Amino acid sequence: MTNEDVAFFRLFGSIFAGVGSIFVIAGIIIAVNTRSIAGKSISAQGTVIDLVKHTSKDSDGSSFTAYYPVIKFTANSGKPIEFEANSGSNPPTYTKGQKVEILYNPQEPESAKINTLSDFWILPAMFIGMGSVFVLIGGIPLVKSFLPRE
Repeated sequence: MTNEDVAFFRLFGSIFAGVGSIFVIAGIIIAVNTRSIAGKSISAQGTVIDLVKHTSKDSDGSSFTAYYPVIKFTANSGKPIEFEANSGSNPPTYTKGQKVEILYNPQEPESAKINTLSDFWILPAMFIGMGSVFVLIGGIPLVKSFLPRE
């Protein structure tokens, strides 16, 4: 391996490992924040009262339709709350009348979420997973560039 190759692998590895590290750290921060929010939340039983159809188009002009559940529950204060979930699917994951467990902050019951693994943990898992892949892609050539050459 020439000195130019070594320099390239060190630069390539540093950039990929650095970007990956930023993603991993961001994912950990998001996970800690999510855990804190979930820990302060109150659990309640909600009912799916509607499915809202959202259609979007991608850059190719293809359209995608997803159905977002609208949930109604009663907060501890006795106030009835309705909210639309942050995620939808096609086919719909939920049906009208279905009971679901939700978590909400007593100070902001309108910011409730359905208590599912994906609603709470998909974002930190994606950041940590993608960051880890970048760290590996960059870390292997970076470490190899420092090993003695034969």
